[in-house]
Amino acid sequence: METRLEVRLREPNPLFTRWLERWLREAERRQQRSQHKLRQALEALKSYPLPLYCGRDCAVLRGFGGTLCQLIDEELRQHRGATAETQPAAAATAQYEQQVQQVVKAVQEKQLQKAKKCPAKKPTKKAQLEQAAAEERERVVEMLPGSFEVLLLVDTQETSGKNKRVLDQTRSYLQSLGAEHEVRRLTVGDFLWIARDADGNELVLPYIVERKRMDDLASSIRDGRFHEQKHRLRQCGLPHVIYLIEDYGDNEQLGLPLDSLLQALANARIQSGIQVVRTENHYRSMCYLAGMGRALHQLFLSKSLHSVDRAALGVPSASCLTDRRMGLLKFRALYEDSAKNAQLTVREVFVQQLLQLHSLSMDRALAIVERYPTPRLLLDAYASCGEQEQARRLLAGLTCGALERPLGEKLSQCLYDFYGSEFR
Repeated sequence: METRLEVRLREPNPLFTRWLERWLREAERRQQRSQHKLRQALEALKSYPLPLYCGRDCAVLRGFGGTLCQLIDEELRQHRGATAETQPAAAATAQYEQQVQQVVKAVQEKQLQKAKKCPAKKPTKKAQLEQAAAEERERVVEMLPGSFEVLLLVDTQETSGKNKRVLDQTRSYLQSLGAEHEVRRLTVGDFLWIARDADGNELVLPYIVERKRMDDLASSIRDGRFHEQKHRLRQCGLPHVIYLIEDYGDNEQLGLPLDSLLQALANARIQSGIQVVRTENHYRSMCYLAGMGRALHQLFLSKSLHSVDRAALGVPSASCLTDRRMGLLKFRALYEDSAKNAQLTVREVFVQQLLQLHSLSMDRALAIVERYPTPRLLLDAYASCGEQEQARRLLAGLTCGALERPLGEKLSQCLYDFYGSEFR
Protein backbone atom coordinates (compact mmCIF):
# COMPACT_ATOMS: atom_id res chain seq x y z
CA MET A 1 0.00 0.00 0.00
CA GLU A 2 1.49 3.36 -1.05
CA THR A 3 1.81 6.14 1.54
CA ARG A 4 1.69 9.78 0.63
CA LEU A 5 4.62 11.70 2.19
CA GLU A 6 4.49 15.38 3.06
CA VAL A 7 8.01 16.86 3.17
CA ARG A 8 8.16 20.16 4.95
CA LEU A 9 11.45 22.01 5.59
CA ARG A 10 11.85 23.67 8.97
CA GLU A 11 13.10 26.93 7.41
CA PRO A 12 12.90 26.92 3.60
CA ASN A 13 14.05 30.56 3.18
CA PRO A 14 16.41 31.47 6.04
CA LEU A 15 18.14 34.31 4.15
CA PHE A 16 14.94 36.15 3.21
CA THR A 17 13.57 35.61 6.71
CA ARG A 18 16.65 37.15 8.29
CA TRP A 19 16.44 40.21 6.06
CA LEU A 20 12.73 40.76 6.77
CA GLU A 21 13.29 40.45 10.51
CA ARG A 22 16.06 43.07 10.29
CA TRP A 23 13.88 45.45 8.26
CA LEU A 24 10.95 44.90 10.63
CA ARG A 25 13.08 45.80 13.67
CA GLU A 26 14.26 49.00 11.98
CA ALA A 27 10.68 49.96 11.00
CA GLU A 28 9.45 49.36 14.55
CA ARG A 29 12.32 51.42 16.00
CA ARG A 30 11.55 54.32 13.67
CA GLN A 31 7.76 53.90 14.10
CA GLN A 32 7.29 53.63 10.34
CA ARG A 33 3.94 52.61 8.83
CA SER A 34 5.63 49.93 6.74
CA GLN A 35 6.04 47.76 9.85
CA HIS A 36 2.52 46.32 9.41
CA LYS A 37 3.20 45.21 5.84
CA LEU A 38 6.59 43.80 6.84
CA ARG A 39 5.06 41.83 9.71
CA GLN A 40 2.39 40.43 7.39
CA ALA A 41 5.02 39.51 4.77
CA LEU A 42 7.21 37.86 7.42
CA GLU A 43 4.36 35.67 8.66
CA ALA A 44 3.50 34.63 5.08
CA LEU A 45 7.14 33.83 4.34
CA LYS A 46 7.48 31.63 7.42
CA SER A 47 4.30 29.74 6.49
CA TYR A 48 5.40 29.09 2.89
CA PRO A 49 6.88 25.53 2.69
CA LEU A 50 8.99 25.83 -0.49
CA PRO A 51 12.28 27.63 -1.15
CA LEU A 52 12.21 30.96 -3.01
CA TYR A 53 15.09 32.18 -5.18
CA CYS A 54 14.39 35.86 -5.88
CA GLY A 55 12.13 38.76 -5.01
CA ARG A 56 9.88 38.05 -7.95
CA ASP A 57 9.13 34.58 -6.52
CA CYS A 58 7.95 36.25 -3.30
CA ALA A 59 5.22 38.16 -5.14
CA VAL A 60 2.86 35.19 -4.72
CA LEU A 61 2.85 35.69 -0.94
CA ARG A 62 0.64 38.02 1.00
CA GLY A 63 2.24 41.33 1.99
CA PHE A 64 4.91 41.31 -0.73
CA GLY A 65 4.40 44.32 -2.93
CA GLY A 66 6.55 45.55 -5.77
CA THR A 67 8.77 47.69 -3.53
CA LEU A 68 9.50 44.90 -1.07
CA CYS A 69 10.31 42.47 -3.89
CA GLN A 70 12.76 45.01 -5.35
CA LEU A 71 14.43 45.42 -1.94
CA ILE A 72 14.91 41.67 -1.71
CA ASP A 73 16.41 41.53 -5.22
CA GLU A 74 18.83 44.38 -4.40
CA GLU A 75 19.84 42.71 -1.13
CA LEU A 76 20.24 39.43 -2.99
CA ARG A 77 22.53 41.04 -5.60
CA GLN A 78 24.69 42.55 -2.89
CA HIS A 79 24.82 39.20 -1.14
CA ARG A 80 25.88 37.34 -4.25
CA GLY A 81 28.13 40.08 -5.56
CA ALA A 82 28.71 40.02 -9.26
CA THR A 83 28.12 36.25 -9.72
CA ALA A 84 25.31 34.94 -11.89
CA GLU A 85 22.00 34.02 -10.31
CA THR A 86 21.64 30.64 -11.94
CA GLN A 87 24.43 28.92 -10.09
CA PRO A 88 23.16 29.54 -6.55
CA ALA A 89 19.60 28.72 -7.63
CA ALA A 90 20.71 25.40 -9.09
CA ALA A 91 22.73 24.66 -5.96
CA ALA A 92 19.75 25.46 -3.74
CA THR A 93 17.49 23.26 -5.88
CA ALA A 94 19.93 20.36 -5.72
CA GLN A 95 20.22 20.76 -1.96
CA TYR A 96 16.43 20.80 -1.60
CA GLU A 97 16.01 17.66 -3.70
CA GLN A 98 18.73 15.92 -1.71
CA GLN A 99 16.97 16.78 1.54
CA VAL A 100 13.66 15.46 0.15
CA GLN A 101 15.27 12.16 -0.88
CA GLN A 102 16.81 11.78 2.57
CA VAL A 103 13.44 12.35 4.24
CA VAL A 104 11.66 9.89 1.92
CA LYS A 105 14.31 7.24 2.54
CA ALA A 106 14.08 7.71 6.29
CA VAL A 107 10.28 7.44 6.27
CA GLN A 108 10.35 4.30 4.10
CA GLU A 109 12.84 2.61 6.42
CA LYS A 110 10.71 3.53 9.41
CA GLN A 111 7.55 2.12 7.74
CA LEU A 112 9.39 -1.08 6.82
CA GLN A 113 10.49 -1.60 10.41
CA LYS A 114 6.97 -0.88 11.63
CA ALA A 115 5.49 -3.37 9.14
CA LYS A 116 7.85 -6.08 10.39
CA LYS A 117 6.88 -5.46 13.99
CA CYS A 118 3.11 -5.06 13.50
CA PRO A 119 0.97 -7.97 12.23
CA ALA A 120 -0.89 -7.67 8.93
CA LYS A 121 -4.13 -5.72 9.10
CA LYS A 122 -7.14 -7.98 9.31
CA PRO A 123 -9.33 -7.65 6.19
CA THR A 124 -12.89 -6.43 6.58
CA LYS A 125 -15.83 -8.78 6.60
CA LYS A 126 -16.86 -7.59 3.14
CA ALA A 127 -13.39 -8.24 1.76
CA GLN A 128 -13.37 -11.71 3.33
CA LEU A 129 -16.73 -12.52 1.73
CA GLU A 130 -15.57 -11.29 -1.69
CA GLN A 131 -12.37 -13.30 -1.44
CA ALA A 132 -14.30 -16.41 -0.38
CA ALA A 133 -16.75 -15.97 -3.28
CA ALA A 134 -13.89 -15.61 -5.76
CA GLU A 135 -12.17 -18.73 -4.41
CA GLU A 136 -15.45 -20.64 -4.57
CA ARG A 137 -15.93 -19.74 -8.23
CA GLU A 138 -12.42 -20.93 -9.04
CA ARG A 139 -12.75 -24.18 -7.10
CA VAL A 140 -13.36 -27.22 -9.33
CA VAL A 141 -16.13 -29.57 -8.21
CA GLU A 142 -15.97 -33.26 -9.11
CA MET A 143 -18.89 -35.67 -8.72
CA LEU A 144 -18.41 -39.37 -9.29
CA PRO A 145 -21.23 -41.52 -10.75
CA GLY A 146 -23.86 -42.32 -8.12
CA SER A 147 -22.45 -39.86 -5.56
CA PHE A 148 -25.12 -37.19 -6.09
CA GLU A 149 -28.87 -36.71 -6.19
CA VAL A 150 -30.93 -34.95 -8.85
CA LEU A 151 -33.19 -32.28 -7.35
CA LEU A 152 -35.81 -30.04 -8.91
CA LEU A 153 -35.54 -26.36 -7.92
CA VAL A 154 -38.76 -24.33 -7.91
CA ASP A 155 -38.69 -20.55 -8.01
CA THR A 156 -40.33 -18.80 -5.07
CA GLN A 157 -42.61 -16.94 -7.49
CA GLU A 158 -44.20 -20.29 -8.32
CA THR A 159 -45.28 -20.87 -4.70
CA SER A 160 -46.37 -17.38 -3.62
CA GLY A 161 -48.11 -14.48 -5.22
CA LYS A 162 -51.46 -12.80 -5.69
CA ASN A 163 -53.38 -16.01 -6.42
CA LYS A 164 -51.80 -17.98 -3.59
CA ARG A 165 -54.38 -20.77 -3.64
CA VAL A 166 -53.49 -21.74 -7.20
CA LEU A 167 -49.77 -21.19 -6.83
CA ASP A 168 -49.53 -23.25 -3.65
CA GLN A 169 -50.77 -26.22 -5.67
CA THR A 170 -47.29 -26.44 -7.23
CA ARG A 171 -45.75 -27.91 -4.09
CA SER A 172 -48.71 -30.13 -3.24
CA TYR A 173 -48.80 -31.60 -6.75
CA LEU A 174 -45.04 -32.24 -6.77
CA GLN A 175 -45.22 -33.90 -3.36
CA SER A 176 -48.10 -36.12 -4.44
CA LEU A 177 -46.14 -37.14 -7.55
CA GLY A 178 -43.07 -38.01 -5.47
CA ALA A 179 -40.83 -35.42 -7.14
CA GLU A 180 -37.87 -34.40 -4.99
CA HIS A 181 -37.87 -30.62 -5.04
CA GLU A 182 -36.75 -27.55 -3.17
CA VAL A 183 -38.10 -23.99 -3.25
CA ARG A 184 -35.61 -21.14 -3.59
CA ARG A 185 -35.24 -17.89 -5.48
CA LEU A 186 -34.10 -18.26 -9.09
CA THR A 187 -32.78 -15.31 -11.08
CA VAL A 188 -33.74 -16.89 -14.40
CA GLY A 189 -36.46 -19.40 -15.28
CA ASP A 190 -39.09 -21.01 -13.04
CA PHE A 191 -37.76 -24.57 -12.76
CA LEU A 192 -34.37 -26.21 -13.18
CA TRP A 193 -32.59 -29.36 -11.97
CA ILE A 194 -29.36 -29.59 -10.00
CA ALA A 195 -27.01 -32.40 -9.03
CA ARG A 196 -26.06 -32.15 -5.33
CA ASP A 197 -23.48 -34.30 -3.56
CA ALA A 198 -23.00 -35.06 0.13
CA ASP A 199 -20.70 -32.03 0.59
CA GLY A 200 -23.41 -29.64 -0.60
CA ASN A 201 -21.83 -28.87 -3.97
CA GLU A 202 -24.45 -28.05 -6.61
CA LEU A 203 -24.12 -28.31 -10.40
CA VAL A 204 -26.93 -27.25 -12.74
CA LEU A 205 -28.17 -29.78 -15.29
CA PRO A 206 -28.44 -28.26 -18.78
CA TYR A 207 -32.24 -27.86 -18.75
CA ILE A 208 -34.32 -24.89 -17.64
CA VAL A 209 -38.10 -24.41 -17.75
CA GLU A 210 -40.14 -21.22 -18.01
CA ARG A 211 -43.79 -21.88 -17.12
CA LYS A 212 -46.52 -19.65 -18.52
CA ARG A 213 -50.27 -19.79 -18.61
CA MET A 214 -51.84 -18.61 -21.84
CA ASP A 215 -53.21 -15.40 -20.29
CA ASP A 216 -49.80 -14.67 -18.75
CA LEU A 217 -48.20 -15.29 -22.14
CA ALA A 218 -50.51 -12.71 -23.73
CA SER A 219 -49.73 -10.22 -20.98
CA SER A 220 -45.97 -10.70 -21.33
CA ILE A 221 -46.17 -10.17 -25.10
CA ARG A 222 -48.11 -6.94 -24.65
CA ASP A 223 -45.71 -5.39 -22.12
CA GLY A 224 -42.49 -6.67 -23.77
CA ARG A 225 -41.49 -9.15 -21.04
CA PHE A 226 -41.75 -12.09 -23.44
CA HIS A 227 -38.81 -11.00 -25.64
CA GLU A 228 -36.73 -9.88 -22.63
CA GLN A 229 -37.27 -13.25 -20.89
CA LYS A 230 -36.37 -15.15 -24.05
CA HIS A 231 -33.16 -13.17 -24.32
CA ARG A 232 -32.18 -13.82 -20.69
CA LEU A 233 -32.98 -17.54 -20.99
CA ARG A 234 -30.83 -17.87 -24.10
CA GLN A 235 -27.97 -15.97 -22.43
CA CYS A 236 -28.01 -17.87 -19.11
CA GLY A 237 -25.65 -20.61 -20.34
CA LEU A 238 -28.03 -23.59 -20.16
CA PRO A 239 -28.44 -25.03 -23.67
CA HIS A 240 -31.90 -26.60 -23.35
CA VAL A 241 -34.62 -24.00 -22.76
CA ILE A 242 -38.20 -25.24 -22.39
CA TYR A 243 -41.38 -23.16 -22.45
CA LEU A 244 -44.10 -24.96 -20.47
CA ILE A 245 -47.40 -23.47 -21.68
CA GLU A 246 -50.64 -24.18 -19.81
CA ASP A 247 -54.08 -23.73 -21.31
CA TYR A 248 -56.31 -21.17 -19.60
CA GLY A 249 -59.73 -22.80 -19.62
CA ASP A 250 -60.97 -22.69 -23.19
CA ASN A 251 -58.29 -20.12 -24.06
CA GLU A 252 -60.84 -17.36 -24.46
CA GLN A 253 -60.55 -13.73 -23.34
CA LEU A 254 -56.78 -13.92 -23.16
CA GLY A 255 -56.16 -10.31 -24.16
CA LEU A 256 -54.71 -11.29 -27.55
CA PRO A 257 -56.04 -13.50 -30.33
CA LEU A 258 -55.17 -17.17 -29.87
CA ASP A 259 -53.62 -17.30 -33.34
CA SER A 260 -51.20 -14.52 -32.34
CA LEU A 261 -50.12 -16.48 -29.27
CA LEU A 262 -49.61 -19.67 -31.26
CA GLN A 263 -47.57 -17.73 -33.82
CA ALA A 264 -45.37 -16.31 -31.02
CA LEU A 265 -44.75 -19.84 -29.71
CA ALA A 266 -43.94 -21.09 -33.20
CA ASN A 267 -41.44 -18.24 -33.65
CA ALA A 268 -39.85 -19.12 -30.31
CA ARG A 269 -39.48 -22.75 -31.42
CA ILE A 270 -38.17 -22.10 -34.93
CA GLN A 271 -36.19 -18.86 -34.61
CA SER A 272 -34.91 -19.10 -31.02
CA GLY A 273 -34.54 -22.88 -30.76
CA ILE A 274 -36.73 -23.02 -27.62
CA GLN A 275 -38.66 -26.23 -26.98
CA VAL A 276 -42.37 -25.55 -26.41
CA VAL A 277 -44.46 -28.00 -24.36
CA ARG A 278 -48.20 -27.44 -23.98
CA THR A 279 -50.29 -28.91 -21.18
CA GLU A 280 -53.99 -28.87 -20.34
CA ASN A 281 -53.72 -27.50 -16.80
CA HIS A 282 -51.44 -26.93 -13.83
CA TYR A 283 -51.53 -30.54 -12.67
CA ARG A 284 -50.44 -31.81 -16.09
CA SER A 285 -47.54 -29.35 -15.99
CA MET A 286 -46.38 -30.75 -12.68
CA CYS A 287 -46.71 -34.29 -14.08
CA TYR A 288 -44.43 -33.25 -16.94
CA LEU A 289 -41.84 -31.84 -14.51
CA ALA A 290 -41.96 -34.96 -12.33
CA GLY A 291 -41.47 -37.21 -15.37
CA MET A 292 -38.68 -34.98 -16.66
CA GLY A 293 -36.95 -35.24 -13.28
CA ARG A 294 -37.07 -39.05 -13.31
CA ALA A 295 -35.67 -39.13 -16.85
CA LEU A 296 -32.80 -36.79 -15.93
CA HIS A 297 -32.04 -38.89 -12.85
CA GLN A 298 -31.64 -42.00 -14.98
CA LEU A 299 -29.65 -40.12 -17.62
CA PHE A 300 -27.11 -38.38 -15.37
CA LEU A 301 -26.76 -40.76 -12.41
CA SER A 302 -24.20 -42.89 -14.24
CA LYS A 303 -22.14 -39.90 -15.45
CA SER A 304 -19.11 -38.25 -13.92
CA LEU A 305 -19.77 -34.51 -13.47
CA HIS A 306 -17.38 -31.60 -13.00
CA SER A 307 -17.75 -27.83 -12.81
CA VAL A 308 -16.84 -25.52 -15.71
CA ASP A 309 -17.39 -21.84 -16.48
CA ARG A 310 -19.85 -20.62 -19.07
CA ALA A 311 -17.18 -20.13 -21.74
CA ALA A 312 -16.16 -23.79 -21.51
CA LEU A 313 -19.69 -25.14 -22.02
CA GLY A 314 -19.51 -24.85 -25.77
CA VAL A 315 -22.29 -25.75 -28.19
CA PRO A 316 -24.58 -28.60 -27.09
CA SER A 317 -24.54 -31.71 -29.24
CA ALA A 318 -26.17 -35.11 -29.31
CA SER A 319 -23.00 -36.70 -27.92
CA CYS A 320 -23.62 -35.09 -24.54
CA LEU A 321 -26.29 -37.72 -23.89
CA THR A 322 -23.79 -40.55 -24.34
CA ASP A 323 -20.68 -38.94 -22.83
CA ARG A 324 -19.59 -40.49 -19.55
CA ARG A 325 -18.16 -37.20 -18.30
CA MET A 326 -19.92 -33.82 -18.47
CA GLY A 327 -19.02 -30.26 -17.51
CA LEU A 328 -21.80 -28.25 -15.82
CA LEU A 329 -22.25 -24.80 -14.35
CA LYS A 330 -22.24 -24.23 -10.62
CA PHE A 331 -25.59 -23.07 -9.27
CA ARG A 332 -24.05 -20.06 -7.50
CA ALA A 333 -22.35 -18.94 -10.71
CA LEU A 334 -25.63 -19.24 -12.65
CA TYR A 335 -27.50 -17.38 -9.92
CA GLU A 336 -25.08 -14.45 -9.84
CA ASP A 337 -24.45 -14.17 -13.59
CA SER A 338 -28.16 -14.32 -14.51
CA ALA A 339 -29.34 -11.72 -12.00
CA LYS A 340 -31.05 -8.72 -13.58
CA ASN A 341 -28.70 -6.35 -11.77
CA ALA A 342 -25.59 -8.26 -12.90
CA GLN A 343 -22.99 -6.30 -14.84
CA LEU A 344 -24.05 -6.17 -18.49
CA THR A 345 -22.09 -5.12 -21.53
CA VAL A 346 -23.19 -2.09 -23.53
CA ARG A 347 -24.29 -4.45 -26.31
CA GLU A 348 -26.57 -6.42 -23.95
CA VAL A 349 -28.10 -3.26 -22.52
CA PHE A 350 -28.67 -1.97 -26.06
CA VAL A 351 -30.53 -5.18 -26.97
CA GLN A 352 -32.75 -4.90 -23.89
CA GLN A 353 -33.45 -1.27 -24.69
CA LEU A 354 -34.48 -2.10 -28.26
CA LEU A 355 -36.80 -4.86 -27.06
CA GLN A 356 -38.85 -2.30 -25.16
CA LEU A 357 -39.83 -0.58 -28.40
CA HIS A 358 -43.04 -1.58 -30.13
CA SER A 359 -42.74 -4.24 -32.87
CA LEU A 360 -39.02 -4.81 -32.17
CA SER A 361 -38.58 -8.58 -31.93
CA MET A 362 -35.44 -10.35 -30.76
CA ASP A 363 -34.28 -11.05 -34.33
CA ARG A 364 -34.72 -7.43 -35.34
CA ALA A 365 -32.94 -6.16 -32.24
CA LEU A 366 -30.02 -8.57 -32.79
CA ALA A 367 -29.75 -7.52 -36.44
CA ILE A 368 -29.50 -3.86 -35.41
CA VAL A 369 -26.92 -4.59 -32.70
CA GLU A 370 -24.91 -6.73 -35.12
CA ARG A 371 -24.53 -3.71 -37.42
CA TYR A 372 -24.30 -1.06 -34.66
CA PRO A 373 -23.12 -2.67 -31.39
CA THR A 374 -23.70 0.48 -29.29
CA PRO A 375 -26.15 3.42 -29.36
CA ARG A 376 -23.18 5.75 -29.91
CA LEU A 377 -22.33 4.03 -33.20
CA LEU A 378 -25.96 4.25 -34.31
CA LEU A 379 -26.09 7.96 -33.49
CA ASP A 380 -22.83 8.53 -35.37
CA ALA A 381 -24.31 6.73 -38.39
CA TYR A 382 -27.34 9.03 -38.22
CA ALA A 383 -25.08 12.07 -37.99
CA SER A 384 -23.08 10.98 -41.04
CA CYS A 385 -26.20 10.94 -43.22
CA GLY A 386 -26.44 13.96 -45.49
CA GLU A 387 -30.18 14.54 -45.14
CA GLN A 388 -32.75 13.77 -42.49
CA GLU A 389 -34.79 11.63 -44.87
CA GLN A 390 -31.72 9.51 -45.57
CA ALA A 391 -31.20 9.03 -41.83
CA ARG A 392 -34.85 7.99 -41.37
CA ARG A 393 -34.37 5.23 -43.97
CA LEU A 394 -30.94 4.14 -42.69
CA LEU A 395 -32.13 0.86 -41.16
CA ALA A 396 -34.93 0.08 -43.62
CA GLY A 397 -32.88 -2.39 -45.69
CA LEU A 398 -31.35 -4.19 -42.71
CA THR A 399 -32.11 -7.94 -43.01
CA CYS A 400 -33.39 -9.77 -39.93
CA GLY A 401 -33.87 -13.40 -38.93
CA ALA A 402 -33.39 -16.64 -40.79
CA LEU A 403 -35.63 -15.46 -43.66
CA GLU A 404 -33.57 -12.25 -44.00
CA ARG A 405 -36.58 -9.98 -44.22
CA PRO A 406 -35.88 -6.22 -44.28
CA LEU A 407 -36.59 -4.17 -41.20
CA GLY A 408 -38.84 -1.82 -43.17
CA GLU A 409 -39.18 1.93 -43.49
CA LYS A 410 -41.80 2.29 -40.73
CA LEU A 411 -39.60 0.74 -38.02
CA SER A 412 -36.56 2.58 -39.35
CA GLN A 413 -38.40 5.89 -39.01
CA CYS A 414 -39.59 5.00 -35.50
CA LEU A 415 -36.05 4.20 -34.41
CA TYR A 416 -34.73 7.46 -35.87
CA ASP A 417 -37.49 9.45 -34.15
CA PHE A 418 -36.64 7.77 -30.84
CA TYR A 419 -32.85 8.04 -30.90
CA GLY A 420 -32.81 11.34 -32.79
CA SER A 421 -35.02 13.15 -30.27
CA GLU A 422 -33.53 15.52 -27.71
CA PHE A 423 -34.93 14.66 -24.30
CA ARG A 424 -35.43 17.66 -22.05
